[in-house]
Amino acid sequence: MDQEQTIRIVIADTSVLINLLHTGHLRLLGSAPRYRFLVPDEVLAEVQDPVQKAMVEGAIADGVIDMTMIQTVEELAAYSDLTSILGSGESACLAVAQTRGWYLACDERRVFLREARARIGEHRLINTPGLFLLWIRTGILTVTEADAAKAALEGRFRMAFGSFQELV
Repeated sequence: MDQEQTIRIVIADTSVLINLLHTGHLRLLGSAPRYRFLVPDEVLAEVQDPVQKAMVEGAIADGVIDMTMIQTVEELAAYSDLTSILGSGESACLAVAQTRGWYLACDERRVFLREARARIGEHRLINTPGLFLLWIRTGILTVTEADAAKAALEGRFRMAFGSFQELV
């Protein structure tokens, strides 16, 4: 991969956004060099809490996260196909990631994860722990800071390891 190439990651579900809001790390999405995070209207519409929605919209307004939308007939066809088994936000993200060759940030499991693996492959998927690991590896966060975020998420999002040190 070219060192200057931007890696685009579409955020596929509100749980990634809410996890990052919960730990106070949403704005780190704009800090990793070479990475751009995008969210379609369909996912933004799924953020129900007005305070959380305002924070995500603020991150968008500040250029931390970019908006994207379904733009081609191929994306629309994939979206239409996916909405028969997935929600609107997940369908839009997967359609965009599949047709544009982008990565996908998602904490969903079950049907969505199986479909995403089949359409874009495991190597193009990243979850909340993967984001923290990315930030550790790029020097944005320390292991101690990531472990503190992990502890803050324990009541709402369980990670199957004791410390990020085990993954570094």
